[in-house]
Amino acid sequence: MIRSNSQEIPSNELLPWQSELWDKMVSHVVTKTLPHAFLFCGVEGVGKELFAKHLSSFLLCELTKSNANIYGEITKPCGQCKQCKLFEGDTHPDFKFIEPDEGSKSIKVDQIRQLVEFFSQTSQQGGRKIAILSPAEALNNNAANALLKTLEEPSSNSVIILVSHQSGMLLPTIRSRCQMLDFPQPTLKESLEWLSRHTAESFNDEDLTETLILANSSPLKALSYFELGALAEYRRMLEELGAFLKNDCLSTALASRWNDDIAVLRLSWIMLWLEQILKLKFGSKMKESHQAEKMFTYLSDKASSPELFSLYSNCLIQYKLFLGTSNPNKVLAFEALLHDWSSLMRKT
Repeated sequence: MIRSNSQEIPSNELLPWQSELWDKMVSHVVTKTLPHAFLFCGVEGVGKELFAKHLSSFLLCELTKSNANIYGEITKPCGQCKQCKLFEGDTHPDFKFIEPDEGSKSIKVDQIRQLVEFFSQTSQQGGRKIAILSPAEALNNNAANALLKTLEEPSSNSVIILVSHQSGMLLPTIRSRCQMLDFPQPTLKESLEWLSRHTAESFNDEDLTETLILANSSPLKALSYFELGALAEYRRMLEELGAFLKNDCLSTALASRWNDDIAVLRLSWIMLWLEQILKLKFGSKMKESHQAEKMFTYLSDKASSPELFSLYSNCLIQYKLFLGTSNPNKVLAFEALLHDWSSLMRKT
């Protein structure tokens, strides 16, 4: 389950903007042309993993295996049979979900070896054996090579689904052995309608739209931001940056406060602000009213392009370090970046 502020979203729910892709999956099943391996591609937060779980539930459902499906009468998991109950309870013996272990950012070779062993065994429920790997780009080199062998020599009646937010990071040989399925982002209208059903009533359309922008127009990521209280924190952080540039607060105090569980997200916001300033620098207009429009416009006029690109480059370096395993000193990193921001205000 994915939890929202108002209700739970079933892990096998089909999202409204995925209906066309789903019809293709049903057609594969009905015509018995289902590939043994899929690669689901698209930006994070559009529902690729939910779709993969929905497909897995459908393929394991007893009704899907029945003769009725020959005529295309069954187009979704029934949710009532033994197989569906096992799947929903995360106890189906013929289904495996592989992700980085807790505390790790990589899918390791031992996990793939366990997957190979899983596929080598006979189905306990007499149907398909299915595995989801998410995110696939988390495979380390040894794991990727081990998976490649499995993709080259698939077990009978098996399905492997790779979910990837950055498919370009995968080995070309892995991509070539999977049927790729591109997941487009939903329209703004679709995203807003879906979010309004899964968030608290206290959030208005302006809140929903602003959070979608922060989430790169990805509704599931936006939903997670609501649960983190990210929108309020984003607005507060923007006010703090403005106060700092006016010399109303110290960089040490801000850097210490920003060093928390969402430090990576905070750094991504700083990069977003720089992108918006650079767009203004090169003649673009802000598409929507923004609380920092005056500050961003001032900085776009005040700072030179090389200064802005240099600061963005420094942010990108720190972002990669934040995501890595070296455990950088985030307080010092934020202090250094704030120093770079203050240099944009120096009079020329």
